[in-house]
Amino acid sequence: MRVTSFLVGCFVVALAGCATAPGSAVDEDRLPQTDATTVTGVSAADSLLQQGEQARAQGDYSAAIHLLERGLRLAPRSASFYLALAKTRLAMADFSKAQQMAQRAISLLPSEPRSSQNKMKAEAWDVIAQARSEAGDSMGADRARANAKALR
Repeated sequence: MRVTSFLVGCFVVALAGCATAPGSAVDEDRLPQTDATTVTGVSAADSLLQQGEQARAQGDYSAAIHLLERGLRLAPRSASFYLALAKTRLAMADFSKAQQMAQRAISLLPSEPRSSQNKMKAEAWDVIAQARSEAGDSMGADRARANAKALR
């Protein structure tokens, strides 16, 4: 347990020290932010989710995708992973995959969600809205924004 925590800490420090932020077609500041309290219930998956989101925030999208996909194998029905992957794909200007991942996150959340799940659904609709907007689908983006607004 201590060794795992130590290794995770070393990995995070190493990522922070060597990260470079490559140019992105999408402004990182406009990406919706995930609630830090959202967890999968699987500690190894939670750790990978946190590391993946840190890598995305540092602009290391390939590492983020790798970490998030590994975590998804541990928690395959986790809307949190799909939302994090959607945000990463959006940051990479991969609008089609961003929409697919966001829609998968929405499909995994209950139709009558709790408030934290409503927030996740709204974030997923925000990703869809931004992806559609960037892809030139203004009407689709407006519909997605309306869906997000209805959840807030």
